[in-house]
Amino acid sequence: MFSVPDICDAHADKIQIGSLSFNSYGAKDIISGEIQTISCPDDNSLVKEILNQSGNNKVLIIDAKGVNHASMIGDQIASKALENNWNGIIVNGFVRDIEILKTIPIGIYAKGSIPKKTDKKGLGFLGVDVFIGGILIKTGNWVYLDSNGWVISKKELEL
Repeated sequence: MFSVPDICDAHADKIQIGSLSFNSYGAKDIISGEIQTISCPDDNSLVKEILNQSGNNKVLIIDAKGVNHASMIGDQIASKALENNWNGIIVNGFVRDIEILKTIPIGIYAKGSIPKKTDKKGLGFLGVDVFIGGILIKTGNWVYLDSNGWVISKKELEL
């Protein structure tokens, strides 16, 4: 178990602190892991595809590019992520089915909730650099997140 404030104190020279606040929607409030990035405005087809594959305890960071009229994650996709060993999902965007998400033992953080689903056109880019909360995030970086906030490091930190 870790605390993001403790990580900030102990590893200030190895981390970047995210300036964007996220809300917790999953049953797990503390998440960490190697990052897989995805950029997909208004289409979660690729999100569903990647979360249907083995996650190897990674954390998927989804950049919805400011889309605020549709959700990227719902209960079915979150359940598949848990089933496929993803450690968490962070959405720079929105989720839905929040009553059910709270019962799924996976970390899910997002900006908010909205009931509408996204389009399904197969659009998006996996493994691209994303810029969220003042930080350039790359696949292979590490994220540490709890209710205090989140930080990114280039490598796994010794906690």
